[in-house]
Amino acid sequence: MDDITTQLLKDSFIFSSIKLEAKVALSKGVQVVNLSQGKHLFEAGAVANRFYIVKSGEVCLYRYSPEGEEKVFQVLREGDTLAEAVMFMSPNVYPVSAKAKEDTVVLSFSREVLLSFCNSSNEFSLQLLSAMATKLSQAVNRVDQLTLKGANQRLVSYLLDLHQQQGSDWIKLPVAHSVLAGQLNIAPETLSRLFKKLRQEEVISGKGGVVVMLDIEEMCTLVNLPNPYKLSCGTQTDSWGGCCNLNGHWI
Repeated sequence: MDDITTQLLKDSFIFSSIKLEAKVALSKGVQVVNLSQGKHLFEAGAVANRFYIVKSGEVCLYRYSPEGEEKVFQVLREGDTLAEAVMFMSPNVYPVSAKAKEDTVVLSFSREVLLSFCNSSNEFSLQLLSAMATKLSQAVNRVDQLTLKGANQRLVSYLLDLHQQQGSDWIKLPVAHSVLAGQLNIAPETLSRLFKKLRQEEVISGKGGVVVMLDIEEMCTLVNLPNPYKLSCGTQTDSWGGCCNLNGHWI
């Protein structure tokens, strides 16, 4: 394996807590898949015999709405895993489609090898359950965000989540405004007005796909969300967990 692949396995939530010999066992039969932009890795309804780690590029997870529109659920990047939970589903079919947003390379792992290793290692099975429980918690937080009443609250919650993920006041939006509007259940023209309003209030700046966070506390105040610098009990914290229930990843 090259250095990048080795590091991806080391950092991946599936592989990070297990010993070297276990990593080697789970990597048996690993394949490198090259995807050109727009090419599918798998489609919804197909039998799921492989799970993946993104080595480079971006993979978009989506499903068609009843109206035939593409609804994007998540955009995955280097180091992200996908379809690992599907390996344990019955029947094991992919619930969404996955395609490359740009030229992409993914590492492909065998479902059969994963299940066999789970059967032989109680320790690994418990570690995997813990990791998946964490991802489930993150998914609940995303649902919580979507149930916020105001469109302005959903947008600010999303920006705060990106701020946490990217660790910078200079935030790069991972998707186009048209896609973001669909994800936040906001009309595109409404989303544009909300961004304009936040800029006018001088709590953000930037243009296009870049947002600069100027005053996070005031931004939350404007949309009636909790103070991001304090937990509900009023104590100081460095975690976003006390603000808008932001503990998980978005997109």
